[in-house]
Amino acid sequence: MEDLLQLSDEYQVTKLIFDPCVKFLEGQAKTKENVMKILAIANLYNLEKVRQSCINLLKNMRLESLSETVHLQDLDKEKTQYYLTQRIERLEGIIDGVFPQVFGLVFSLMRLLHNSEVREQVEWCSKHVCNGNFKMHRLLEIKQCEGCQDMLESIVDATCSYGSSSPRVNFNENLFSVMHDLKVTKKK
Repeated sequence: MEDLLQLSDEYQVTKLIFDPCVKFLEGQAKTKENVMKILAIANLYNLEKVRQSCINLLKNMRLESLSETVHLQDLDKEKTQYYLTQRIERLEGIIDGVFPQVFGLVFSLMRLLHNSEVREQVEWCSKHVCNGNFKMHRLLEIKQCEGCQDMLESIVDATCSYGSSSPRVNFNENLFSVMHDLKVTKKK
């Protein structure tokens, strides 16, 4: 691929060789193993779409994987700062989306505990809730329990439909997409 791109660029054979190579790179699965090589090619030939898909993969990696993939210790300060800034911006975006959702759920749970009418509308998870007490100790249990996922959905439905004079619930329609992004619940 690299040789074809170099030759087509050198001899200006864009339609027959360069464009199909670019299309191939755009469709190529970016993995931890190949992302840096594809990114180098994208930077060399100013392939912005390919470059952006590589950056998206890198900014979604956990720091340990990112460090192994990019070899942060071998990069100059500017590039290291760029990759880490991309990661920080993504995490800040997640926090901005999660923060109001978590407080909305806490607020809703407090309302549920004090209102039997709303409490009766919730489909409690039989595996992790007994007599109004939660038996789970780790978030991982929610991620893997369909009953907990259904319970969260019914909590949202029950508290959103409860009384027009009730205070506004702090979470919004983004709750389940945020939870899905965090892999806590299934996509609604």
